Amino acid sequence: VERLEQKLSEVKQLYKQKYGEEVDQEDTDVQYDADGTPWIQISGTGVATDLRVERLEQLLSTVKDLYSEKYGRDVDTEYDADGTPWKVTEGTGVPRDCRVERLEQKLSEVKQLYKQKYGEEVDQEDTDVQY
Repeated sequence: VERLEQKLSEVKQLYKQKYGEEVDQEDTDVQYDADGTPWIQISGTGVATDLRVERLEQLLSTVKDLYSEKYGRDVDTEYDADGTPWKVTEGTGVPRDCRVERLEQKLSEVKQLYKQKYGEEVDQEDTDVQY
């Protein structure tokens, strides 16, 4: 047993020489959760998130430019099988049904104005006219 304790003491000294800390020293950064699992919090001093994102956007822009130079096409443009570029625009701001409804209202107003001015309905067939 003495021999084992002597070896353990030697290993602890070697550890202290190499890492500058005692093996038996309690780690103050260790925290335990409710289940008793040890956790060590490590806070980095890396580059700020905004700078990393900005750098990635610059790299993306560079890659898009290189692609455009090499292939003569814009990465963000869609092309059909014939190579024709297409830009998709969705929405008109007004649902289609509302536009048709509005046109029908206008047509009804125009028919009423016609009847007021000429005394007859636009849709009424003229029996005196021969074709």
